[in-house]
Formats: sequence, structure tokens, C-alpha cells
Amino acid sequence: MFGRVLRCLSVVLLALAAVDVVARAEPVPPQPASVVVTLPEPTGADAVGVADLHLVDPARPDPYIPARARELMISIWYPATDVAEVQVRPWLAPDIARMYVQGLIPYGISPAAPATLAPGHGHVDAPADVAGGARPVVLFSPGLGMPRELSSAQAEDLASHGFVVVALSHTYESFATQFPGGRIEKSVLSPTADRAEATAQVAAALSIRVADTRFALDRLADIAAGAEPDADGHPLPQNLARILDVSKVAMFGHSLGGATAAQSMHDDPRILAGANLDGDLWGSVVTDGLNRPFMLVGAGNRGRDNIPSWQQFRAGDHGPKLDFRLNGAQHLAFCDNQLIVPALATAAGAPSAVASRLVGTIDPRDSLELQRGYLRTFFDTTLGRYDNLVQAPATLLHPEMVPVP
Repeated sequence: MFGRVLRCLSVVLLALAAVDVVARAEPVPPQPASVVVTLPEPTGADAVGVADLHLVDPARPDPYIPARARELMISIWYPATDVAEVQVRPWLAPDIARMYVQGLIPYGISPAAPATLAPGHGHVDAPADVAGGARPVVLFSPGLGMPRELSSAQAEDLASHGFVVVALSHTYESFATQFPGGRIEKSVLSPTADRAEATAQVAAALSIRVADTRFALDRLADIAAGAEPDADGHPLPQNLARILDVSKVAMFGHSLGGATAAQSMHDDPRILAGANLDGDLWGSVVTDGLNRPFMLVGAGNRGRDNIPSWQQFRAGDHGPKLDFRLNGAQHLAFCDNQLIVPALATAAGAPSAVASRLVGTIDPRDSLELQRGYLRTFFDTTLGRYDNLVQAPATLLHPEMVPVP
């Protein structure tokens, strides 16, 4: 259990040490042209806008750094208009991207050429598109140690289909969180924790994440009511407040983010539906269950038959539920790692097994297409665009996505 839960953290925390070593190295001769990894285009009809907000909760001392108030960075992806002259947001900020790529070196992924992540498809602070009326809101929480931006492919696609997606970086747990002005706060967690320490870290992180989620949801309600909550006074995109339907909120997450979605639903009735992408469940939701729709998607070798917390959850759960197993996928295939790791491994000349151990053998584009389709259909259904899952599109039937009865 702990190897899976902490795998995200170990991958990205190694980036910090790797970057420090690189910073002290002697200058190197010019290298070949950069390897460029691109995000697949969103599949929906809506153009995508994105806004990054700096939120501070003055009433909550930071659990990791008690001398400071808790502060978060969130990204909001949303349907946008008038984007032709608006710049697109980086996939990852340059400093964060360097840390991430350097963190893959210990896994045998060290491209001979520099690696670059192409920009995303979100247009920075573009006006929100009011033509479609108020839009459902989907919250997102990443895996342990991961930044919010490493699920950009899923967030952008949901926004292109009419959702407002709000992703959180959990400060001092995410391997690095960049704030306005370039300040970077690194993780304070230990990647070498023993079993007892790991248990304590995860339990504490879950509690902090749920509080982060509820705080962010409160601020979204403030935005919908006309407030401007950015701590630095950064103005919201035009019309963003008008398209937020905070009466229709769902949540999903990867790894510990999936557990965060479940426990946040348990603790906050404003969240009407949730999805967990290959995460062990933690907290009181495991035994209490939920009375609202929830979807579990496991990697090819994981599911209710071999994840005890999923078994407990299903035994006590009273709401509509779906279980799937994605054949050919490994744990890190449920975020943007599935796009980046194979591309960099190929550029490095690494054996195919290096990438497959992390993200599996399924084609990354196929995996992403399936995840996008199933998430979108689930949220379309549970937030009212379809009456029930039986009437949902045929995307719920695919040979690599195996339903678990």
C-alpha cells in the first residue's frame, strides 16, 4: 500500500536534490535541440481560459509551517471567448518543469538533449464565455507530492466541454508550488519515511487536503457572489463569476487526490459526485461510505478484489457507484506522467521497461482519451446533463476499461 501511495512523492521529491546538483555543476558544451513534449488538444468545442489564483486563509495557521497562514495556489480552467490574441499558459512553469524532469534521472530517464514541455492550451485570464450560462464546477486534487499542473490534460479537456475545473496544489506537500513573483515553496515531507512515519504523513496530508478543498470551495462561492479573493489583488477574468454554478460541484483526484475527493465528499455535502483514479482510500469515508455517486478507476492490476480500502468502502457505501479497471495502466498513468515519461524515456534511449514500470503498457494517447471520456461522461451524468448512466454515451463501453461488477 505505502509503496503505491508514496510513489508519486518519491518521483517528484527526487527532483529537488537533482536540481541542487545541477545548479552546482560546471558549464557544459552546447547540446542538441530540445526534446519537446506536447499536450494533446482538448476535444471539446469550447476555447479554454485559465486563471491562477493565490489564496490565503488568515484564520488557519499552516499545519506544515505554523508560523504562517495557510496559503494555496489554484488554477481555474473554464470555457472562454475572445482568445485569439491571448497568450497560452505554460504546461508547467519553467523552474517547476526543470525540477520535474531532473527528478526522472534516478529512474533511468535522462534525455541526451534538454527536455521541454510545450505550452498548454489554456489562454491566460481570457474572458469567460457566458453564452452557455452557468457551468458546473469540478474540483481536482493531485497525487501525494504532485503539483496541480500535472493533470492539465484532463482539466483542459473538461473545460473544453463546458465545465469549470479548479485544481489545487497542496503547499509544502506538492514537490514545489510557485507563487506570484517567482517564490517557490518546496515539500517538507520526507521521501524516506518508514512505515509508521508514512502512515502519519498520509493521514495528516489527507486532513490538510480536505481543509484546503473546503476553503477553496468557500472562495469559489465568494467569487460567484462578486468577491475578488486573490491575495495579491490579481483581478479575475472577465465574466468568470457569472459562469460559476456552485450548486453543481463534483470532484476527482489521482492517488491520494482520489482519497481526498472521497473524504471531502464525506465531509462537505456541497460536493455532489466524485471519482478516484487509482488511489487507496483513507479516512472515515472508508467505513462510512457515501450516499452520492462515486466512481473508482484502478490500474490494470488493481481493483476492489485487492485494495482493502475499496472493499470496505463499497461495503458501507449507499450511493450510486461505478468501478473500472484500466488494462495496461500503472499507477502514474492517471496524470500527465503518462504523456511525459514515455516521451523522455524514448529520447533517453532507455529500455521500454523503464517507462512501463511507471505508467504501464497502454498507449498514452489511448489512455488519456479513455480517462477524458469516462470522467466527462460521469460528470455529465451526475451533474444533470444525462438522466442516468444507462443513457450516457457509448464511451462507457471500451474493451480496455473493464467494468468491475
